[in-house]
Amino acid sequence: MVYRHVTPLVVACALATACGDDLNSTDTANGTETSTGTTTEDTPTTTDATPTTTESATESTTTGDTSSGTTGDEFPVGGCGAPPFEWLPSEGMGEVVDFQQVIELDAPTITDLLDQNGFASLGPADFGARVYKIRYVTQDRGEKHETTGFVSFPLTPEQEERPVVVWAHGTTGFTDACAPTKDPMGFQVPLILAAKGFVSVAPDYIGMNGWGPASNRLHPYIVPEPTAIATLDSIRALYELAAANMDMPSLPGDDVVLFGASEGGFATLWTDRYAPHYAPELNIVANVAAVPPTDAIGLTEHGATVFGPTTGALAAAVVGGWDWTGRQGDLGEVFSAGPPIDVASVLPMMMESGCNLDLPDDVTSTDQVYAQSFIDAVVDRDWEALGDWGCFLRQASLGESEIPLLKTTPT
Repeated sequence: MVYRHVTPLVVACALATACGDDLNSTDTANGTETSTGTTTEDTPTTTDATPTTTESATESTTTGDTSSGTTGDEFPVGGCGAPPFEWLPSEGMGEVVDFQQVIELDAPTITDLLDQNGFASLGPADFGARVYKIRYVTQDRGEKHETTGFVSFPLTPEQEERPVVVWAHGTTGFTDACAPTKDPMGFQVPLILAAKGFVSVAPDYIGMNGWGPASNRLHPYIVPEPTAIATLDSIRALYELAAANMDMPSLPGDDVVLFGASEGGFATLWTDRYAPHYAPELNIVANVAAVPPTDAIGLTEHGATVFGPTTGALAAAVVGGWDWTGRQGDLGEVFSAGPPIDVASVLPMMMESGCNLDLPDDVTSTDQVYAQSFIDAVVDRDWEALGDWGCFLRQASLGESEIPLLKTTPT
């Protein structure tokens, strides 16, 4: 389920527009990449109800709102069993706590590395690139948190503004140990983006602190609000870093493009939805969301009834939502008690202890993962009977979202 080294291929293909079907396949149910030769399920992942569309490409992409970004009484936060909270004011969000240079390469070296690794279709690097890792301030459930990520800058001949690209990574795990900034080669995509002329920021997400003090928490996997807010604050951190360090080789321009794959596509779609409410000063002009899980309801119906990659991904999403909302319910209401394993006990431990979530080989059917009562409710589409479990699955479906759509972004 976790494919740490597939994302450079995804970004290379997207930038070069040269991806053939033989390079990698996708499980269209959950948006995760699967290895070549894996049969994908015919899955009803719906995108027609997704309100983020390209219809309004000619509309203004900014709101002009410079408000604090704090919530009003009517804005939906939390819910689904989570205690009530309000967002902190935007002042201080995106503050850079620390940063360190990771690597700097010139354009010929990057070109050689691309050629050697099968990415010649990208063409020669336009610029050299410098990559940093950063720690910055964000918030979650009304409390300040620090999290981490990469930023990268093209080595332009003279310091100039370049467009900003946010790289939102696909699933790499659920703890600090799984963060891209923890991976010695995790800087590859930001490096490529800078080499192609973009200033970039690549958040690790909440619960995935790759360096510095530990987060001491589980990553809220496929939970819209914390994913979107940490991503938006990473953009603020990029601007703050550049403003406070004028010796950067290039500067972030006003235009921001969101770019993500799999879980990262989920991240960019929700970042775009939350942006006018939380960070209205940002000028998001486009969104590239590759194989995003947009419809958690459809994914639930598929993953709970057809055994395959979606089955495990859905189980991880249930744990992510359960953990983020305060572990209010009994996971035994959703998961099978076994045999062969007690999923409610084993699955959270697997997510907390490693970066892979491969179900044991002797788990071969959905009723070995999910409680029969959960499967029955899903088949009957009785979401009310599922209580908080159905609530946060609906919250993770764009077509079901209560977050007001204030603008449309070319997507």
